[in-house]
Amino acid sequence: MSHYATEENQQQIVDEVCKVWKLPDRDDLLDDCISFVADNYEYYHGVLEVKDLVIEFLSSKCADAMSGADLEAMARAEEESKVSSYQEADQGV
Repeated sequence: MSHYATEENQQQIVDEVCKVWKLPDRDDLLDDCISFVADNYEYYHGVLEVKDLVIEFLSSKCADAMSGADLEAMARAEEESKVSSYQEADQGV
């Protein structure tokens, strides 16, 4: 009987994760997300909903992602580096 409940729980998790999943063509991440939610569902049951666990999973995956501000800072640093190199070349350094 409990085995049936577990299968039912697993199917509910899959259904709920798929309902909120918004990354087409990333079935590899979807599978990882479903595993993450299934692994953490019992621990957080009653505290976090499935969608919250999906957000937690995605947050952990993009913690090191580059923001627009990061890219702009890199572009400015690159431009400053080029200007500095040109100035040094002009001065014969």
